[in-house]
Amino acid sequence: MRSKASVLLSFAVVALMAAACVRHDQLDHSTRRLLNELDGYVAAREVYVARKLDQMEALHKLCRTTEDPERRFDLEMTMAGEYFAFSFDSTQACLKRCQELALALKDRERHDLATIQLGHLYAKAGSYMEANSILYGQIDTAALSEDLLNEYLYYLYDFSRDLAGNSGMVERLSIPPAVSFRNRLLARLPKDSEKWRTLRRDELYDEGRLASADSLARILLAGTSPEEHDYAIYAFHLSDIAERDGRPADRIAWLVRSAECDLINAVRDYASLTMVAQNIVSQDVDRSFRYLRIAQEDALAYNAKLRPWQISRFLMEVEDAYTARQARARTLSRISAILLAILVAALSIITWFLVSKSRKLSRVREQLESSNAKLARANEELNGLNKQISKADKMKEGYIIDFLQGLSEQVAVQRSEDNRFRNLLKQGKSDQLFKELAISERSERTREEFYRKFDETFLGLYPDFVEQFNGLLQEGARINPPKDRLTTELRIFALIRLGVDDSKKIAAMLDYSVSTIYNYKVAVKNAALGDRDKFEEQVKMIGK
Repeated sequence: MRSKASVLLSFAVVALMAAACVRHDQLDHSTRRLLNELDGYVAAREVYVARKLDQMEALHKLCRTTEDPERRFDLEMTMAGEYFAFSFDSTQACLKRCQELALALKDRERHDLATIQLGHLYAKAGSYMEANSILYGQIDTAALSEDLLNEYLYYLYDFSRDLAGNSGMVERLSIPPAVSFRNRLLARLPKDSEKWRTLRRDELYDEGRLASADSLARILLAGTSPEEHDYAIYAFHLSDIAERDGRPADRIAWLVRSAECDLINAVRDYASLTMVAQNIVSQDVDRSFRYLRIAQEDALAYNAKLRPWQISRFLMEVEDAYTARQARARTLSRISAILLAILVAALSIITWFLVSKSRKLSRVREQLESSNAKLARANEELNGLNKQISKADKMKEGYIIDFLQGLSEQVAVQRSEDNRFRNLLKQGKSDQLFKELAISERSERTREEFYRKFDETFLGLYPDFVEQFNGLLQEGARINPPKDRLTTELRIFALIRLGVDDSKKIAAMLDYSVSTIYNYKVAVKNAALGDRDKFEEQVKMIGK
């Protein structure tokens, strides 16, 4: 009998544990370590921004106190370079002031330099029509110096590549392909220059010579440090190479390094953190949403139209991930309910076996009383069997406690998940994203179902509990619960009857505060017929 009961109970417990282990794919150890490191930089994001603002304020003060227009032009160009990836509006303002200063100085080369930089700014910000108007309509290439012409051609190359990659945003512009500018620059630039190596890396990448492109990209990266913005750009290109080469682990590693560098340099116009969010959305949707929200905040603060549009494309992926996770949660909930039903059935079978065995023992005892010669041996057998029954009762009560503990934890987990969803909605300001995600009241329903199952199971095991419990109380304090249900006071002392006498555990299992449990216990003990200090021990003896 015990063997069959143990097998049934073991099956139910193992099945329940298996259901608890059902979960979606998680991040591997290496990726999780990288993302934990990135989280540290994200937490310090405001510090880096404050440091950037202090640096810019110092430059502004120096510029305001400088009277020499040529010196002011140089300072404004420096500020434009510092603002370039931090604030579109501030960069634009600096470059326009540079144009005005150059006109006042009647310096054509300085004016062309500021104009070319302004066209480059519009191109990087996604204002392609404005960039096209400036770069192709306001520059006289015949008047440019050798160095400025090289820079101009390089920006045209960059503009052509960006436009090809984001042509869905605007009307198609008829401009030369990027390869034409690249070929001209490769013939003009020194082969040991940074721009030449960048162009050559792109050429190798386009030709599919990924190993050579990777080597040249690493040479470019080696010439910078993580404190420089160029490091983030080179790391991002290495991530592209790794993705095309089928190395997803390297892809995410380079994206994380690029994002960290962007954060250190207080860059607001970036792609790396957004790409990290996109790559982990199926494994860690909460972290992905947090990164995406930060990227969106920075893009809006930068105030260019390209990056917010790019980020918005990933919102549907996040929504799909949330929907998939909810579906998994519903499936797990159904599986858990089925397995809990199996566990209850197993406990019921154990109880039936124990009752049946007890009846058999009574019949054996009656038969043994008819024979004095066999009385001693019968008493020994009865004592042994009674010990087995007592041990089985303790085992049964232990499993019941585990069962109730599991139900209570399910209530707490579901309530925690509801609260976390609400917090995400509040913090993300994305009502449109979550309009399809209805927040249910399942935690309250689950708690009520837990109470119902608890009452039903306990009263099935101890049908006379309420009557015997009231016998320990003064007449005016006796409790009359609804049929087949227990009140809160009765549930507290029912758990004490099962051996759970720690108020913290009782509070956790019944979803009350410790102080509430204490107050209920004191109120009931004060109405005890006998010694209130022995009341709990008397409760523990009910049904024995």
